[in-house]
Amino acid sequence: MSGQQTRAGDGRTVPGASGRHGLVRPDRTRLVVGSITFAIAVAAFARIPVLPDIGADLDLSAGEIGLLTTAFGLGRLVMDLPAGRLAANVRPALALAGAGAGLAVAAGLLAAAGTLGIALVASALMGCASALTNTTSMYAFATATDATRRGASMAIYTTALMSGQMVGPALGGVIASIAGWREAMAVAGAIGAVVAIAATVWWRRDRRRTDIGAGAGATAGDIGAGTHAGRAELAALATAPFATFFGMAGLTQTLIPLIGNGELGLSASAIGIALALGAAARFGSAWVAGIVSDRFSRKVVLVPSLLTMALGAAVLALPPGAVGWSLGILLIALGSSGISVAAAAVADWVPAHRLGHELGVFRLLGDVGLLIGPAATGFAYGASGPALAGGLSAAVFVAAALAAAIWVRGGGAPADFVADTGEFSV
Repeated sequence: MSGQQTRAGDGRTVPGASGRHGLVRPDRTRLVVGSITFAIAVAAFARIPVLPDIGADLDLSAGEIGLLTTAFGLGRLVMDLPAGRLAANVRPALALAGAGAGLAVAAGLLAAAGTLGIALVASALMGCASALTNTTSMYAFATATDATRRGASMAIYTTALMSGQMVGPALGGVIASIAGWREAMAVAGAIGAVVAIAATVWWRRDRRRTDIGAGAGATAGDIGAGTHAGRAELAALATAPFATFFGMAGLTQTLIPLIGNGELGLSASAIGIALALGAAARFGSAWVAGIVSDRFSRKVVLVPSLLTMALGAAVLALPPGAVGWSLGILLIALGSSGISVAAAAVADWVPAHRLGHELGVFRLLGDVGLLIGPAATGFAYGASGPALAGGLSAAVFVAAALAAAIWVRGGGAPADFVADTGEFSV
């Protein structure tokens, strides 16, 4: 196989070096995978604003409408670990083609649903497609570059995913208001079909060429070639997605709207604008977090990020006020960028043959937090108001920060890896 071998700071093959399947072009890979991640997130999250319309059309109770969201979450849980194994063993184009096709089937089934049972199956399948996309994309972005730029690479992944999650509800709401919820889901299915076709074309083209993107175990090579993470360190890193998803779902999707409407008397549009501004702040913070973690260390970003979210939750636990409520939203948005840094750390310190599995576990624990967070926060708010609900989330964040502070290595910047050996410089 032609091409000159070069070694990255963490010991893996980098752009311009030949790997098992050829050359790596992370910029092209990230552009394609990021675009697909965005598109599937748009389609999957277009269902959120139409849930009340689905309930009205199918004569569902509030609890049954909630089951549709639970089914989506359970679909993600079921698929997280298999998705990790697929990401490590098949080309990303093939995995993403499957995700697009699955989403097309799920959205089409939901658009045609006449009973709760069919709607639940469709929602679960949609969750499976979402999990396959997210884990595949995380793996591709983690392996698209060496450790010295992995934090910034993961920031691109986070931005693509978040953008889709923001655009999706807006698109679904607009289409539903014009044509109806079934038409909105039909459009979501069409997006999935386009993704499936585009990814299949990408896969077929790459089968005829030696020049392919990252992922598929392609050129992950010596990822984690330095000192490998032990069980305690991996467990500490895994608390970051659990805490972040627990807080993001429990606070931004539950407590913040409850305080905004029930305590401050704000309209739904005002709450939505505030949350959108917070999401916009996260875009900038994701890039900064990624770059700083590449320049200094993962730990120096991860621990403060978790503590920033804890501070935001603590502010929400105080007596309600518009200023404190807004500040809580901002702090939570800024701190949530730490999850991409934790994922970069996993890729830094896990052997290549285990990376897909560990990223699957990473996402699985995050999705567990996603399921538990809203219920726990809502129950706490109903029992004792914002103080208990905000305090509960703050405690989860502090626990994750302490775990990272104690067990995640400090070391130095990823750039401190010694070329060719993969040994960490001390």
